[in-house]
Amino acid sequence: MTNPILRIVERVISGGQTGADRSGLDAAIDLGLPHGGFCPKGRLAEDGVIPPRYQLEETASAEYDERTRKNVEAALGR
Repeated sequence: MTNPILRIVERVISGGQTGADRSGLDAAIDLGLPHGGFCPKGRLAEDGVIPPRYQLEETASAEYDERTRKNVEAALGR
């Protein structure tokens, strides 16, 4: 039987930062759910470089605010 929660979640969007951001991505990968989002240029994170296993698109800038704005827009379907 298919888990009903998996039918509700269309895609997990994250910026790939440590903690909850990566936990959401890990859960999506483990459950076979689509995932993605935007991360700063250079895949910059507070602990170094965001691992390539996360399917994130780099923004043009290394600034965190651009990443956040693009992820909010993606979540809203813009």
